[in-house]
Amino acid sequence: MLELKWDKKKPISQIRKDLGKTCAVPGCSNPLTIMQGPGSGVLCRDHQLGQREYGGMGRIDRPHTFQRKMQCEECGYNPFEDCSNKHYHLKETDPDLWHRLCRNKLIGDHQERKADGGDDSAANIKTLCLNCNSDKTIICEDYRPGR
Repeated sequence: MLELKWDKKKPISQIRKDLGKTCAVPGCSNPLTIMQGPGSGVLCRDHQLGQREYGGMGRIDRPHTFQRKMQCEECGYNPFEDCSNKHYHLKETDPDLWHRLCRNKLIGDHQERKADGGDDSAANIKTLCLNCNSDKTIICEDYRPGR
């Protein structure tokens, strides 16, 4: 995870070039961030800080991941607070690795698949743990071809 104290503002010439440009995350119309760092050329500051590099859940190449929450919206499972996790000791000894392991246990699931006309908007993404996502995939037949 990046530390915010290392963030620096973009040069004024770059800020001027970015004027009028908006965030690439679907549904966001905020202006691009004025800070350097990962995502600085395509994201607003909120979504820049929401990237996994900063400890968030988002990835630029997978816009729907910016909609993920920190716990399962179906059963309430929160991997970040799961003391029974065999890797819990990493929370203190290697927080970056711990965060990656926890993030991997939550899925940004499309409620309506893209194949059926769904999008990457917050209204269409639900955060599910691996168990809930597996159940939903079978019950909703997400494996079938688009309609």
